Amino acid sequence: MIRLFLCALATYAAFAAGSLFTEGLDALKRGDFPTAERRLKAEVQSHPDEVEALSFLGVALDSQKKFAEADAFHRRALALGPRSSSILDKYASHLLVTGDESGARTTFLKSLALDPADGYANFQLAQLALKAKDGPGALTYLNRLSPEQAGKPDVVSRRVVALELSGRNVDARALAAVFRNDAEWNAFTGRALADAGELNVAETLLESALAASPDSFPLLFGLGVVASHTGHYTRSREVLEAALRQQPRNVDVLYSLAWACDAAKQNEDAFRLLAQAAQVATGRVDIQRSLAIAAGNLGEYKASADAWDAYVQLDPADDAGRRERGFAHAHIGQLDAGLADLRWYVARHPDDAEAWYELGIAESAKDPDIGMSSLDRAIALKPDFATARSVRGVLYYREGKPEAALPDLELAAAAEPGSAMIQYRLGQVYLALDRLSDALRYFRRAAELAPNDYPAQVHLANALAEAGQTVESDAIMERIRNWPVRKDASVELLDGASPPAR
Repeated sequence: MIRLFLCALATYAAFAAGSLFTEGLDALKRGDFPTAERRLKAEVQSHPDEVEALSFLGVALDSQKKFAEADAFHRRALALGPRSSSILDKYASHLLVTGDESGARTTFLKSLALDPADGYANFQLAQLALKAKDGPGALTYLNRLSPEQAGKPDVVSRRVVALELSGRNVDARALAAVFRNDAEWNAFTGRALADAGELNVAETLLESALAASPDSFPLLFGLGVVASHTGHYTRSREVLEAALRQQPRNVDVLYSLAWACDAAKQNEDAFRLLAQAAQVATGRVDIQRSLAIAAGNLGEYKASADAWDAYVQLDPADDAGRRERGFAHAHIGQLDAGLADLRWYVARHPDDAEAWYELGIAESAKDPDIGMSSLDRAIALKPDFATARSVRGVLYYREGKPEAALPDLELAAAAEPGSAMIQYRLGQVYLALDRLSDALRYFRRAAELAPNDYPAQVHLANALAEAGQTVESDAIMERIRNWPVRKDASVELLDGASPPAR
């Protein structure tokens, strides 16, 4: 986003030469967003009504994904300069990066009402029209750009897409022919096509352009991003790794490569790449959040807790982040800190079933009765909450109440037939009820689902021995005799209690 404000930056830098404001803008121009934030905050502290300082501070925060904090500064600037195209444009960009496309469109239109020749607003409205596959609408905005703006590769690439969407294929091909061998232009066009939802066309274009320019970083990166969205994860990883070899500290490449690995269920690689990205860009809230989730999914709860700590510091307005921080801290035994966050959250969000579930898990480590009460609340809010029913079933089982545990675990097993943990929990309950044949059926299913899980295999072997099927039981025990005796990686607070999928 910051490149699009370079002209404005130069103008305001000349106006405020030598000030903290100028230093902040210089930092924005070179991409040093943390420094820009510090300088502009100092300027705002000295001059709280400096409208452009407030607005550019919002840009610096947006560039670090600190959207909640950025919103406050954009709104302060807008209150002071409601009829400034510059302020409106930067606020509209903030709305755009936070996902409010409707609000962004409305705000850009307000800017055009003040200045119909506003190049930035026209370009962004053209992009929104392309995303909606409105070729004629996009051309309307692109035709308002100055000759200098209209000749830029990223603008020409959007015009080609707009012409195609308008059915003017001959004009589109004639314009594209001028740039056919320009790698940067092809990268822009591929991105424009992807933004317009033409992912397969974009991928074909980028593949063809990359064959002609195999070392082009923009093409490698662009193809990697598009291929991950078309589900071609192997190809995505291949070209993104090539891009990373050229720029090993490029945080956007690291993040995109992690995304592709995560989508391909390569969880450990995704975690490793996100950890690298977090070291490069300590202020990126999206990276810290993704790292926290990836670590938790791998059972790396210390790393998850550390990442949630960093995330909450960067975006303290996100209540859900504080909730997840509490759950992560509970998993590493820091129960008081974890419970404080979780109880704070449910007080503010009493209808969040998942939060009551997480609180119940953490409370159960101290007092199962209190934990049971929170799990009851979670299930009352969401009766089909299979994971919560599974954990409540375990608590009933531990209290010596297998009859009470049975309905919860039967519902959970039916809802999540692929969970080995739930299957053998139900097996344990059936065994406690002297229903050996039923227990054996679920123990066998758990062992099939988790062939390398020691507890699942032991439960099956023991049940087989009790049923007199000693040959199969002995064979299983022989196979696992030298396996390490361990808990499942997700087990921290309660036997088998793992966080629900996010």
